[in-house]
Amino acid sequence: MGNRVNLDAMIPREDFAIEENQHTTDDHITEFPIAYLEPKSSILKLLRKPDFQRETNHWTPNQIASFIASFLDNEVIPSLIFWDSASFIFVLDGGHRLSALRAWMEDDYGDKTISTEFFKGQQISEEQQRVATRTRNIVEKEIGRYSDLCKLVDSQGTDIKSKRAKTLFKRRLILQWVKGSPDVAESSFYKINSLGTPLDDVERMLIENRRKPIAIAARLIYRGASGHKYWSSFTSEEATKKSVSLGKQLHDLLFEPESEDPLRTVDVPLGGSVSPIDALSLLVDFLTLAGNREMAPKTISKFEDDTTGEATALLLEFSLEVVNRITGKTAGSLGLHTAVYFWNDKGKHSKYLFLGVVALIAEKLRNNDSYFFKKFTKVRAQIEDFLIENKSLIGIILQNLGKNQRVPKIKELFDFMVEDAMAGASLQVERVVAQFGLTGRIVDVRAIQTTPNITDETKNTIMIKTSISSAPKCPVCNGRLEPNKSVSYDHIVDRKFEGTGDVDNIQLAHVYCNNSRDSLL
Repeated sequence: MGNRVNLDAMIPREDFAIEENQHTTDDHITEFPIAYLEPKSSILKLLRKPDFQRETNHWTPNQIASFIASFLDNEVIPSLIFWDSASFIFVLDGGHRLSALRAWMEDDYGDKTISTEFFKGQQISEEQQRVATRTRNIVEKEIGRYSDLCKLVDSQGTDIKSKRAKTLFKRRLILQWVKGSPDVAESSFYKINSLGTPLDDVERMLIENRRKPIAIAARLIYRGASGHKYWSSFTSEEATKKSVSLGKQLHDLLFEPESEDPLRTVDVPLGGSVSPIDALSLLVDFLTLAGNREMAPKTISKFEDDTTGEATALLLEFSLEVVNRITGKTAGSLGLHTAVYFWNDKGKHSKYLFLGVVALIAEKLRNNDSYFFKKFTKVRAQIEDFLIENKSLIGIILQNLGKNQRVPKIKELFDFMVEDAMAGASLQVERVVAQFGLTGRIVDVRAIQTTPNITDETKNTIMIKTSISSAPKCPVCNGRLEPNKSVSYDHIVDRKFEGTGDVDNIQLAHVYCNNSRDSLL
Protein backbone atom coordinates (compact mmCIF):
# COMPACT_ATOMS: atom_id res chain seq x y z
CA MET A 1 0.00 0.00 0.00
CA GLY A 2 3.03 2.25 0.16
CA ASN A 3 2.51 3.47 -3.43
CA ARG A 4 -1.09 4.63 -2.93
CA VAL A 5 -2.31 8.22 -3.05
CA ASN A 6 -4.07 9.49 0.08
CA LEU A 7 -7.12 11.46 -1.05
CA ASP A 8 -9.05 10.99 2.16
CA ALA A 9 -9.41 14.73 2.75
CA MET A 10 -11.24 15.44 -0.51
CA ILE A 11 -14.70 14.39 0.73
CA PRO A 12 -15.39 14.61 4.49
CA ARG A 13 -17.12 11.88 6.46
CA GLU A 14 -20.38 11.95 8.37
CA ASP A 15 -22.40 9.43 10.37
CA PHE A 16 -25.57 8.92 8.36
CA ALA A 17 -27.07 6.65 11.03
CA ILE A 18 -28.03 9.75 13.05
CA GLU A 19 -30.33 10.90 10.26
CA GLU A 20 -33.85 10.24 11.50
CA ASN A 21 -35.46 11.51 8.32
CA GLN A 22 -34.37 11.36 4.74
CA HIS A 23 -35.56 12.94 1.54
CA THR A 24 -38.19 11.00 -0.32
CA THR A 25 -38.38 13.26 -3.33
CA ASP A 26 -37.85 11.79 -6.77
CA ASP A 27 -36.56 15.12 -8.03
CA HIS A 28 -32.86 14.28 -8.04
CA ILE A 29 -30.15 15.42 -10.38
CA THR A 30 -29.03 12.65 -12.72
CA GLU A 31 -25.74 14.11 -13.94
CA PHE A 32 -22.65 15.35 -12.12
CA PRO A 33 -20.49 17.96 -13.92
CA ILE A 34 -17.02 18.80 -12.65
CA ALA A 35 -18.24 22.28 -11.68
CA TYR A 36 -19.97 20.64 -8.70
CA LEU A 37 -16.49 20.11 -7.23
CA GLU A 38 -15.53 23.79 -7.39
CA PRO A 39 -14.87 25.33 -3.93
CA LYS A 40 -18.02 27.51 -3.97
CA SER A 41 -20.32 24.72 -5.14
CA SER A 42 -23.36 24.06 -2.93
CA ILE A 43 -23.31 20.40 -4.00
CA LEU A 44 -19.69 20.02 -2.84
CA LYS A 45 -20.62 21.43 0.57
CA LEU A 46 -23.27 18.71 0.91
CA LEU A 47 -21.12 15.76 -0.20
CA ARG A 48 -20.13 13.27 2.49
CA LYS A 49 -18.71 9.76 2.74
CA PRO A 50 -20.21 7.36 5.31
CA ASP A 51 -18.14 7.64 8.48
CA PHE A 52 -17.32 3.94 8.30
CA GLN A 53 -16.02 4.12 4.71
CA ARG A 54 -12.44 2.95 4.29
CA GLU A 55 -9.76 5.53 3.68
CA THR A 56 -9.67 6.92 0.16
CA ASN A 57 -6.17 5.72 -0.59
CA HIS A 58 -6.45 2.64 -2.80
CA TRP A 59 -5.33 4.18 -6.11
CA THR A 60 -1.79 4.50 -7.40
CA PRO A 61 -0.43 7.68 -9.03
CA ASN A 62 -0.89 6.08 -12.47
CA GLN A 63 -4.51 5.16 -11.70
CA ILE A 64 -5.22 8.77 -10.71
CA ALA A 65 -3.75 10.08 -13.98
CA SER A 66 -5.49 7.38 -16.01
CA PHE A 67 -8.89 8.21 -14.53
CA ILE A 68 -8.54 11.96 -15.12
CA ALA A 69 -7.54 11.23 -18.73
CA SER A 70 -10.57 8.92 -19.14
CA PHE A 71 -12.84 11.67 -17.83
CA LEU A 72 -11.41 14.21 -20.28
CA ASP A 73 -11.42 11.78 -23.22
CA ASN A 74 -15.12 10.91 -22.81
CA GLU A 75 -14.40 7.28 -22.02
CA VAL A 76 -17.00 5.16 -20.24
CA ILE A 77 -16.98 5.70 -16.47
CA PRO A 78 -19.29 3.80 -14.07
CA SER A 79 -22.17 5.70 -12.49
CA LEU A 80 -21.84 7.45 -9.16
CA ILE A 81 -24.23 6.16 -6.50
CA PHE A 82 -25.55 8.64 -3.91
CA TRP A 83 -27.97 8.51 -0.98
CA ASP A 84 -29.85 11.68 -0.06
CA SER A 85 -30.33 12.28 3.68
CA ALA A 86 -32.06 15.18 5.37
CA SER A 87 -28.74 17.02 5.82
CA PHE A 88 -26.20 15.66 3.34
CA ILE A 89 -25.61 13.78 0.10
CA PHE A 90 -23.69 10.58 0.83
CA VAL A 91 -21.39 9.02 -1.76
CA LEU A 92 -21.97 5.26 -1.57
CA ASP A 93 -19.90 4.53 -4.66
CA GLY A 94 -17.57 6.79 -6.62
CA GLY A 95 -15.61 8.31 -3.75
CA HIS A 96 -12.26 7.64 -5.44
CA ARG A 97 -13.47 9.08 -8.74
CA LEU A 98 -14.73 12.32 -7.24
CA SER A 99 -11.71 12.59 -4.92
CA ALA A 100 -9.31 12.18 -7.85
CA LEU A 101 -11.02 14.95 -9.79
CA ARG A 102 -11.10 17.28 -6.81
CA ALA A 103 -7.44 16.53 -6.01
CA TRP A 104 -6.55 17.50 -9.58
CA MET A 105 -8.61 20.69 -9.37
CA GLU A 106 -7.05 21.69 -6.03
CA ASP A 107 -3.55 20.39 -6.85
CA ASP A 108 -3.71 18.49 -3.56
CA TYR A 109 -2.78 14.82 -3.73
CA GLY A 110 -2.54 14.43 0.03
CA ASP A 111 0.07 17.09 0.74
CA LYS A 112 -1.45 20.58 0.33
CA THR A 113 -3.91 22.86 2.13
CA ILE A 114 -7.04 20.67 2.22
CA SER A 115 -5.10 17.60 3.33
CA THR A 116 -2.96 19.36 5.94
CA GLU A 117 -6.09 20.89 7.44
CA PHE A 118 -7.83 17.50 7.43
CA PHE A 119 -4.90 15.77 9.13
CA LYS A 120 -4.47 18.66 11.54
CA GLY A 121 -2.45 17.61 14.58
CA GLN A 122 -0.42 15.04 12.65
CA GLN A 123 2.41 15.82 10.31
CA ILE A 124 1.91 14.53 6.77
CA SER A 125 4.18 11.50 6.52
CA GLU A 126 7.23 11.53 4.26
CA GLU A 127 5.82 8.57 2.36
CA GLN A 128 2.54 10.39 1.73
CA GLN A 129 4.43 13.45 0.52
CA ARG A 130 6.60 11.37 -1.82
CA VAL A 131 3.59 9.67 -3.39
CA ALA A 132 1.79 13.01 -3.73
CA THR A 133 4.77 14.58 -5.51
CA ARG A 134 5.05 11.60 -7.84
CA THR A 135 1.32 11.81 -8.65
CA ARG A 136 1.56 15.53 -9.37
CA ASN A 137 4.51 14.99 -11.70
CA ILE A 138 2.73 12.22 -13.63
CA VAL A 139 -0.54 14.15 -13.94
CA GLU A 140 1.17 17.36 -15.05
CA LYS A 141 3.23 15.48 -17.62
CA GLU A 142 0.38 13.42 -19.07
CA ILE A 143 -2.55 15.82 -18.65
CA GLY A 144 -1.52 19.20 -17.28
CA ARG A 145 -2.81 21.22 -14.37
CA TYR A 146 -6.54 21.87 -14.05
CA SER A 147 -5.90 25.61 -13.97
CA ASP A 148 -3.96 25.39 -17.24
CA LEU A 149 -6.74 23.49 -19.01
CA CYS A 150 -9.29 26.03 -17.77
CA LYS A 151 -7.32 28.74 -19.62
CA LEU A 152 -7.64 26.74 -22.85
CA VAL A 153 -11.43 26.35 -22.77
CA ASP A 154 -11.97 28.96 -25.52
CA SER A 155 -8.81 28.00 -27.39
CA GLN A 156 -9.02 27.20 -31.11
CA GLY A 157 -6.13 24.75 -30.87
CA THR A 158 -6.39 21.17 -32.08
CA ASP A 159 -3.78 19.61 -29.80
CA ILE A 160 -4.87 17.10 -27.15
CA LYS A 161 -4.81 19.65 -24.31
CA SER A 162 -7.10 22.02 -26.21
CA LYS A 163 -9.48 19.17 -27.04
CA ARG A 164 -9.56 18.06 -23.43
CA ALA A 165 -10.14 21.64 -22.28
CA LYS A 166 -13.27 21.82 -24.44
CA THR A 167 -14.52 18.58 -22.84
CA LEU A 168 -13.75 19.75 -19.31
CA PHE A 169 -17.03 21.53 -18.56
CA LYS A 170 -19.21 19.53 -20.94
CA ARG A 171 -18.52 16.12 -19.45
CA ARG A 172 -21.10 14.76 -17.01
CA LEU A 173 -20.80 11.71 -14.77
CA ILE A 174 -24.00 9.67 -14.54
CA LEU A 175 -25.76 9.60 -11.15
CA GLN A 176 -27.90 6.91 -9.53
CA TRP A 177 -29.68 7.28 -6.21
CA VAL A 178 -30.44 4.81 -3.42
CA LYS A 179 -33.81 5.46 -1.82
CA GLY A 180 -34.80 4.51 1.70
CA SER A 181 -33.63 4.55 5.30
CA PRO A 182 -30.06 4.65 6.65
CA ASP A 183 -30.25 0.86 7.04
CA VAL A 184 -31.11 0.51 3.36
CA ALA A 185 -28.22 2.82 2.47
CA GLU A 186 -25.78 0.81 4.60
CA SER A 187 -26.97 -2.46 3.09
CA SER A 188 -26.53 -0.97 -0.38
CA PHE A 189 -23.03 0.13 0.52
CA TYR A 190 -22.06 -3.43 1.49
CA LYS A 191 -23.48 -4.86 -1.73
CA ILE A 192 -21.79 -2.24 -3.90
CA ASN A 193 -18.45 -2.79 -2.19
CA SER A 194 -18.56 -6.55 -2.69
CA LEU A 195 -17.96 -5.75 -6.36
CA GLY A 196 -15.09 -3.86 -8.01
CA THR A 197 -12.47 -3.50 -5.27
CA PRO A 198 -14.03 -5.57 -2.49
CA LEU A 199 -13.69 -4.59 1.14
CA ASP A 200 -10.73 -6.18 2.88
CA ASP A 201 -11.55 -8.44 5.86
CA VAL A 202 -10.06 -5.86 8.24
CA GLU A 203 -12.05 -3.03 6.63
CA ARG A 204 -15.27 -5.04 6.90
CA MET A 205 -14.49 -5.91 10.53
CA LEU A 206 -13.94 -2.25 11.42
CA ILE A 207 -17.10 -1.17 9.60
CA GLU A 208 -19.30 -3.80 11.24
CA ASN A 209 -17.87 -2.99 14.70
CA ARG A 210 -17.33 0.72 14.19
CA ARG A 211 -18.86 1.74 17.54
CA LYS A 212 -16.81 -0.75 19.54
CA PRO A 213 -13.82 0.51 21.58
CA ILE A 214 -11.23 -1.49 19.61
CA ALA A 215 -12.40 -0.14 16.23
CA ILE A 216 -12.49 3.46 17.47
CA ALA A 217 -9.12 3.14 19.23
CA ALA A 218 -7.45 1.51 16.20
CA ARG A 219 -8.50 4.35 13.89
CA LEU A 220 -7.60 6.95 16.52
CA ILE A 221 -4.08 5.53 16.98
CA TYR A 222 -3.48 5.01 13.27
CA ARG A 223 -4.05 8.67 12.42
CA GLY A 224 -2.62 10.06 15.66
CA ALA A 225 -6.04 11.56 16.50
CA SER A 226 -6.08 13.56 13.24
CA GLY A 227 -8.38 13.28 10.23
CA HIS A 228 -12.01 12.25 10.70
CA LYS A 229 -13.05 12.13 14.38
CA TYR A 230 -14.49 8.62 14.73
CA TRP A 231 -14.86 9.38 18.43
CA SER A 232 -16.93 12.55 17.96
CA SER A 233 -20.12 10.95 19.31
CA PHE A 234 -18.61 10.29 22.78
CA THR A 235 -20.73 11.93 25.45
CA SER A 236 -17.96 12.25 28.05
CA GLU A 237 -15.70 15.21 27.37
CA GLU A 238 -13.14 13.92 29.87
CA ALA A 239 -13.01 10.47 28.21
CA THR A 240 -12.72 12.10 24.79
CA LYS A 241 -9.75 14.23 25.81
CA LYS A 242 -8.10 11.25 27.48
CA SER A 243 -8.64 9.01 24.43
CA VAL A 244 -7.19 11.61 22.06
CA SER A 245 -4.13 12.15 24.27
CA LEU A 246 -3.49 8.41 24.71
CA GLY A 247 -4.05 7.75 21.00
CA LYS A 248 -1.44 10.34 20.02
CA GLN A 249 1.08 8.87 22.46
CA LEU A 250 0.52 5.35 21.15
CA HIS A 251 0.80 6.49 17.54
CA ASP A 252 4.16 8.10 18.18
CA LEU A 253 5.50 5.11 20.13
CA LEU A 254 4.32 2.56 17.56
CA PHE A 255 4.77 4.25 14.19
CA GLU A 256 7.45 6.91 14.54
CA PRO A 257 9.82 7.31 12.87
CA GLU A 258 8.73 5.94 9.51
CA SER A 259 11.03 3.42 7.91
CA GLU A 260 12.40 3.57 4.39
CA ASP A 261 13.04 0.75 1.97
CA PRO A 262 15.88 0.10 1.70
CA LEU A 263 16.69 0.95 5.28
CA ARG A 264 19.10 3.80 5.89
CA THR A 265 19.02 3.35 9.65
CA VAL A 266 17.70 0.86 12.20
CA ASP A 267 15.73 3.64 13.85
CA VAL A 268 12.60 1.79 12.75
CA PRO A 269 9.01 1.86 14.05
CA LEU A 270 7.91 -0.57 16.73
CA GLY A 271 4.63 -1.27 14.92
CA GLY A 272 6.00 -1.60 11.40
CA SER A 273 4.23 -0.34 8.28
CA VAL A 274 2.02 2.76 8.25
CA SER A 275 -0.01 1.46 5.29
CA PRO A 276 -3.69 1.40 6.33
CA ILE A 277 -4.50 -2.29 6.00
CA ASP A 278 -1.28 -3.52 7.63
CA ALA A 279 -1.35 -0.95 10.42
CA LEU A 280 -5.06 -1.30 11.22
CA SER A 281 -4.84 -5.10 11.18
CA LEU A 282 -1.91 -4.98 13.61
CA LEU A 283 -3.69 -2.43 15.82
CA VAL A 284 -6.84 -4.55 16.12
CA ASP A 285 -4.73 -7.52 17.25
CA PHE A 286 -2.55 -5.35 19.49
CA LEU A 287 -5.53 -3.73 21.24
CA THR A 288 -7.21 -7.13 21.68
CA LEU A 289 -4.11 -8.46 23.47
CA ALA A 290 -3.04 -5.35 25.37
CA GLY A 291 -6.21 -3.39 25.92
CA ASN A 292 -8.02 -5.28 28.66
CA ARG A 293 -7.08 -7.10 31.84
CA GLU A 294 -9.37 -10.13 31.56
CA MET A 295 -7.81 -13.60 31.60
CA ALA A 296 -9.21 -14.32 28.13
CA PRO A 297 -8.97 -11.10 26.05
CA LYS A 298 -12.26 -10.16 24.37
CA THR A 299 -12.36 -9.96 20.60
CA ILE A 300 -13.61 -6.80 18.94
CA SER A 301 -17.23 -7.97 18.54
CA LYS A 302 -17.56 -8.99 22.21
CA PHE A 303 -17.34 -5.40 23.43
CA GLU A 304 -20.41 -3.26 23.93
CA ASP A 305 -20.80 -0.14 21.79
CA ASP A 306 -18.96 2.74 23.47
CA THR A 307 -21.21 5.78 23.69
CA THR A 308 -19.42 7.68 26.45
CA GLY A 309 -15.80 7.06 25.42
CA GLU A 310 -14.89 5.61 28.80
CA ALA A 311 -14.35 2.07 27.49
CA THR A 312 -12.12 3.36 24.69
CA ALA A 313 -10.08 5.48 27.11
CA LEU A 314 -9.59 2.49 29.42
CA LEU A 315 -8.59 0.27 26.49
CA LEU A 316 -6.01 2.83 25.37
CA GLU A 317 -4.72 3.31 28.92
CA PHE A 318 -4.06 -0.43 29.37
CA SER A 319 -2.48 -0.63 25.91
CA LEU A 320 -0.15 2.29 26.61
CA GLU A 321 0.96 0.59 29.82
CA VAL A 322 2.07 -2.43 27.76
CA VAL A 323 3.91 -0.30 25.18
CA ASN A 324 5.59 1.72 27.93
CA ARG A 325 7.07 -1.54 29.22
CA ILE A 326 8.51 -2.24 25.76
CA THR A 327 9.91 1.20 24.93
CA GLY A 328 9.88 4.85 25.95
CA LYS A 329 11.17 6.73 28.94
CA THR A 330 8.72 5.82 31.71
CA ALA A 331 10.06 4.16 34.86
CA GLY A 332 9.30 0.55 33.87
CA SER A 333 10.55 0.71 30.27
CA LEU A 334 12.68 -2.27 29.27
CA GLY A 335 13.82 -0.36 26.20
CA LEU A 336 13.67 -3.42 23.93
CA HIS A 337 15.79 -2.73 20.85
CA THR A 338 13.24 -2.61 18.01
CA ALA A 339 15.49 -4.14 15.35
CA VAL A 340 16.60 -6.94 17.68
CA TYR A 341 13.16 -8.01 18.88
CA PHE A 342 10.63 -7.05 16.23
CA TRP A 343 12.32 -6.86 12.82
CA ASN A 344 13.71 -9.85 10.94
CA ASP A 345 17.16 -10.27 9.45
CA LYS A 346 15.92 -9.03 6.05
CA GLY A 347 14.83 -5.67 7.42
CA LYS A 348 11.09 -6.40 7.59
CA HIS A 349 8.82 -5.94 10.58
CA SER A 350 7.63 -9.19 12.17
CA LYS A 351 4.03 -8.80 13.26
CA TYR A 352 4.13 -12.09 15.16
CA LEU A 353 7.28 -11.32 17.14
CA PHE A 354 5.76 -7.98 18.13
CA LEU A 355 2.36 -9.37 19.09
CA GLY A 356 3.92 -12.33 20.91
CA VAL A 357 5.91 -9.98 23.14
CA VAL A 358 2.82 -7.79 23.63
CA ALA A 359 0.82 -10.85 24.71
CA LEU A 360 3.57 -11.88 27.15
CA ILE A 361 3.93 -8.46 28.77
CA ALA A 362 0.15 -7.98 28.97
CA GLU A 363 -0.11 -11.33 30.76
CA LYS A 364 2.61 -10.43 33.26
CA LEU A 365 1.00 -7.05 33.99
CA ARG A 366 -2.42 -8.67 34.32
CA ASN A 367 -0.97 -11.13 36.85
CA ASN A 368 1.08 -8.46 38.68
CA ASP A 369 4.14 -10.61 37.99
CA SER A 370 6.84 -8.01 38.61
CA TYR A 371 9.38 -10.77 39.29
CA PHE A 372 9.26 -11.79 35.61
CA PHE A 373 10.80 -8.48 34.53
CA LYS A 374 13.66 -8.94 36.98
CA LYS A 375 14.28 -12.46 35.67
CA PHE A 376 14.15 -11.27 32.08
CA THR A 377 16.67 -8.51 32.79
CA LYS A 378 19.12 -10.96 34.35
CA VAL A 379 19.15 -13.21 31.24
CA ARG A 380 18.35 -10.57 28.65
CA ALA A 381 21.77 -10.60 26.97
CA GLN A 382 21.52 -14.36 26.31
CA ILE A 383 18.05 -14.02 24.82
CA GLU A 384 19.14 -11.20 22.52
CA ASP A 385 22.19 -13.13 21.35
CA PHE A 386 19.95 -16.08 20.51
CA LEU A 387 17.45 -13.89 18.64
CA ILE A 388 20.15 -12.19 16.59
CA GLU A 389 21.81 -15.49 15.72
CA ASN A 390 18.57 -17.27 14.80
CA LYS A 391 16.26 -14.61 13.34
CA SER A 392 15.91 -16.29 9.95
CA LEU A 393 15.37 -19.68 11.58
CA ILE A 394 12.55 -18.30 13.73
CA GLY A 395 10.99 -16.91 10.54
CA ILE A 396 11.08 -20.35 8.93
CA ILE A 397 9.53 -21.90 12.05
CA LEU A 398 6.70 -19.34 12.03
CA GLN A 399 5.94 -20.24 8.41
CA ASN A 400 5.44 -23.86 9.53
CA LEU A 401 2.79 -22.85 12.07
CA GLY A 402 -0.83 -21.95 11.47
CA LYS A 403 -1.60 -18.23 11.77
CA ASN A 404 -3.59 -18.71 14.96
CA GLN A 405 -0.64 -20.49 16.59
CA ARG A 406 2.05 -17.92 15.87
CA VAL A 407 1.38 -15.27 18.52
CA PRO A 408 0.78 -17.71 21.43
CA LYS A 409 3.85 -19.73 20.41
CA ILE A 410 6.08 -16.64 20.38
CA LYS A 411 4.73 -15.71 23.82
CA GLU A 412 5.53 -19.22 25.07
CA LEU A 413 8.97 -19.04 23.45
CA PHE A 414 10.02 -15.92 25.37
CA ASP A 415 8.64 -17.32 28.60
CA PHE A 416 10.57 -20.54 28.02
CA MET A 417 13.83 -18.74 27.16
CA VAL A 418 13.66 -16.69 30.36
CA GLU A 419 13.04 -19.75 32.55
CA ASP A 420 15.60 -21.90 30.72
CA ALA A 421 18.33 -19.26 30.93
CA MET A 422 17.52 -18.58 34.61
CA ALA A 423 17.99 -22.31 35.27
CA GLY A 424 21.50 -22.00 33.88
CA ALA A 425 20.87 -23.74 30.57
CA SER A 426 22.36 -22.45 27.34
CA LEU A 427 19.71 -21.61 24.79
CA GLN A 428 19.84 -24.29 22.12
CA VAL A 429 18.04 -24.36 18.79
CA GLU A 430 16.77 -27.92 19.30
CA ARG A 431 15.09 -27.10 22.60
CA VAL A 432 13.58 -23.90 21.18
CA VAL A 433 12.20 -25.74 18.13
CA ALA A 434 10.55 -28.22 20.48
CA GLN A 435 8.80 -25.33 22.22
CA PHE A 436 7.02 -24.57 18.95
CA GLY A 437 5.60 -28.09 18.94
CA LEU A 438 7.68 -29.04 15.91
CA THR A 439 9.90 -32.03 15.32
CA GLY A 440 12.51 -32.84 12.72
CA ARG A 441 15.44 -30.89 11.47
CA ILE A 442 14.87 -27.30 10.37
CA VAL A 443 17.63 -26.02 8.14
CA ASP A 444 18.37 -22.32 7.85
CA VAL A 445 18.88 -21.74 4.14
CA ARG A 446 19.01 -18.70 1.89
CA ALA A 447 19.41 -18.07 -1.82
CA ILE A 448 22.93 -17.29 -3.04
CA GLN A 449 23.29 -13.96 -4.83
CA THR A 450 24.91 -14.78 -8.20
CA THR A 451 24.85 -11.32 -9.79
CA PRO A 452 26.89 -8.25 -8.84
CA ASN A 453 23.71 -6.21 -8.29
CA ILE A 454 23.01 -5.30 -4.68
CA THR A 455 19.32 -5.85 -3.93
CA ASP A 456 17.27 -3.86 -1.40
CA GLU A 457 16.97 -7.03 0.66
CA THR A 458 20.75 -7.35 0.80
CA LYS A 459 21.07 -3.69 1.81
CA ASN A 460 18.50 -4.21 4.57
CA THR A 461 20.27 -7.32 5.83
CA ILE A 462 23.62 -5.55 5.99
CA MET A 463 22.10 -2.48 7.67
CA ILE A 464 20.39 -4.60 10.33
CA LYS A 465 23.45 -6.78 10.92
CA THR A 466 25.94 -3.91 11.11
CA SER A 467 23.80 -1.63 13.26
CA ILE A 468 22.91 -4.31 15.79
CA SER A 469 26.52 -5.45 16.10
CA SER A 470 27.61 -1.89 16.92
CA ALA A 471 24.70 -1.05 19.24
CA PRO A 472 25.79 0.19 22.69
CA LYS A 473 25.04 -2.10 25.62
CA CYS A 474 23.52 -1.44 29.00
CA PRO A 475 26.18 -1.86 31.73
CA VAL A 476 23.57 -3.33 34.10
CA CYS A 477 22.09 -6.14 31.95
CA ASN A 478 24.44 -6.15 28.94
CA GLY A 479 21.43 -5.94 26.62
CA ARG A 480 21.36 -3.66 23.57
CA LEU A 481 20.43 -0.02 24.04
CA GLU A 482 18.30 2.04 21.66
CA PRO A 483 19.22 5.57 22.83
CA ASN A 484 16.98 7.39 20.36
CA LYS A 485 13.89 5.73 21.85
CA SER A 486 14.55 4.56 25.36
CA VAL A 487 17.53 5.37 27.56
CA SER A 488 18.34 6.85 30.96
CA TYR A 489 21.40 8.49 32.47
CA ASP A 490 22.60 6.33 35.34
CA HIS A 491 24.97 7.26 38.18
CA ILE A 492 27.80 4.72 38.35
CA VAL A 493 28.32 5.62 41.99
CA ASP A 494 24.81 6.23 43.25
CA ARG A 495 23.93 9.70 44.46
CA LYS A 496 22.98 8.24 47.85
CA PHE A 497 26.66 7.32 48.17
CA GLU A 498 27.56 10.89 47.18
CA GLY A 499 27.97 10.04 43.50
CA THR A 500 28.20 13.20 41.42
CA GLY A 501 26.74 14.16 38.06
CA ASP A 502 30.19 14.43 36.54
CA VAL A 503 30.63 12.94 33.07
CA ASP A 504 32.97 10.27 34.48
CA ASN A 505 30.24 9.05 36.83
CA ILE A 506 27.37 8.83 34.31
CA GLN A 507 26.53 5.95 31.98
CA LEU A 508 23.71 5.11 29.59
CA ALA A 509 21.37 2.35 30.82
CA HIS A 510 17.91 0.97 30.23
CA VAL A 511 15.32 2.90 32.23
CA TYR A 512 14.14 -0.26 34.00
CA CYS A 513 17.72 -1.31 34.78
CA ASN A 514 18.50 2.12 36.21
CA ASN A 515 15.42 2.21 38.41
CA SER A 516 15.68 -1.43 39.54
CA ARG A 517 19.45 -1.84 39.77
CA ASP A 518 19.56 -2.48 43.52
CA SER A 519 17.04 -5.32 43.31
CA LEU A 520 18.83 -6.84 40.29
CA LEU A 521 22.19 -7.18 42.03
